[in-house]
Amino acid sequence: MTEKAVLGLAVLCCVAPSYAQVNVLTVNYDNNRTSANLKETILEPSVVNADSFGKLWAYPVDGQVYAQPLYAGQLSAGGQTRNLLYVATMHNSLYAFDADQPPQSALLWQRNFGPPVPNTFYNFEDIQPEVGILSTPVIDLAGGTIYLVANTLENGICIYRLHALDLVTGTEKAGSPIAIVASVPGNAPGAIGGMVGFVASDHLQRPGLLLLNGVVYIAFGSHGDILPYHGWILGYDASTLRQVTAFNTTANGSAGSIWQAGHGIAADDQGNLYAVAANGDYDGASNWGESFLKLSTRNGLTVADWFTPDTWANMNQYDAEIGNSGPVVVPGTDLVVGGGKLGNIYLLNRNQMGHSTSGNTGTVQTFQVVNFGIFSRALWNRSSGPIFYISGWGDPLKAFLLSNGKFDETPVSQTAQAFAQPYIGMAISGDGVTDDSTILWATTSDQTGLPVPGALRAFQASDLSTELWNSDVNASRDSLGVFAKFAIPTVAGGKVYVPTFSNELAVYGLLRRQPRQEVPILPRRAQ
Repeated sequence: MTEKAVLGLAVLCCVAPSYAQVNVLTVNYDNNRTSANLKETILEPSVVNADSFGKLWAYPVDGQVYAQPLYAGQLSAGGQTRNLLYVATMHNSLYAFDADQPPQSALLWQRNFGPPVPNTFYNFEDIQPEVGILSTPVIDLAGGTIYLVANTLENGICIYRLHALDLVTGTEKAGSPIAIVASVPGNAPGAIGGMVGFVASDHLQRPGLLLLNGVVYIAFGSHGDILPYHGWILGYDASTLRQVTAFNTTANGSAGSIWQAGHGIAADDQGNLYAVAANGDYDGASNWGESFLKLSTRNGLTVADWFTPDTWANMNQYDAEIGNSGPVVVPGTDLVVGGGKLGNIYLLNRNQMGHSTSGNTGTVQTFQVVNFGIFSRALWNRSSGPIFYISGWGDPLKAFLLSNGKFDETPVSQTAQAFAQPYIGMAISGDGVTDDSTILWATTSDQTGLPVPGALRAFQASDLSTELWNSDVNASRDSLGVFAKFAIPTVAGGKVYVPTFSNELAVYGLLRRQPRQEVPILPRRAQ
């Protein structure tokens, strides 16, 4: 380990060391939605153990945290160069913390965006007790802006607003906020004059935001499948917040939620978007329930290609949707992958996604990997072959190797333990060079239902049977708190930032400076 890396192991620091800066500016770490940081050089497996690694502190916040924390490094704030951490809550607050300071000195600012919507307003049980900022914001580092969607209840009316805030001060940018309204042509139930309108109270803004080519994309699903609702994707100019596009998954039908368990809409290098619609009407023309969608952004949002399982109608009947895990674009390939509630992986060619065919012959590959419920996933884009990690209901975490354009259908490794809680959050960290440096982080619980206690776990990514550490080993020091479903840990700068439902964000890292390896001074050889 170099001296520069050793210096970076200090637990408390105001200025980050000068190794390559890592930023986590969007949900799932990147627009491919891999959930991987492959520039993490501090948290190597050799130091992630009960002696060296544990809970440093927790940042108190005013509500549950569903959103993935975002991390912007080396910003000038308060007269210092700092690494900033952004945490959004269901009480409609956004916090900016100095990511390297303990709670008593970390808070730079907090902004609240109005009263959140009580769970009782919606009359569904999936989320309690309130709905505020549910999705993960997105950061435009060059523009110094963070974008978020807040859900408020004002005079009995539910309103979504898009906010654009200065990264350093938290002040609203010009034109911010803007209330979210939309309509598209269609004859769906409730259409007026041939137009289908967006009704805020019928929809849940669940997927993380996407920033692509100067447009902020926002997707909506349902409140526990309570009709009426549609799937919506709305695009806003990042500079002016003017709405530039609106897309409805079932403009001539019903349902087709885009929720993806909070995972973001994905994007490829050609500017296409990828989203997965859940239960809903399907006709292959204007209704896209139960479908993987490739959306062109060249002229608004239009369906360029799609895949729909041949059993879509039966899946609708039993709520066995494919919209729960969201898409992952495999970097450096023409592939996109996702999974569904029936435990199937769907591997698709992005240039020919397969439409709907008997036996799903249009897919590259379809096979069952868990008994039920793929909600969480991550992709290690390893140079010797990508590995796709998934979790299922009552299953161990499993790793599948992508080789010669297809997955080996037998897991390359899996955890020794199965997990009762299906709503696991996963992330990958490593240096991007050495396979043995790579860790799979997972938030788990041994109990079903919510609220329940949770744990943070670290596994050797190349062999999931090797668990390096977990927060229950020394629970008096490292306890995570109340498990946050679907919440993705953020690994950056030698720390792991973990959402909880305990009204706090847990922070893990190295407990003390690691000893420096002294290099012996050898006698100078005679010249």
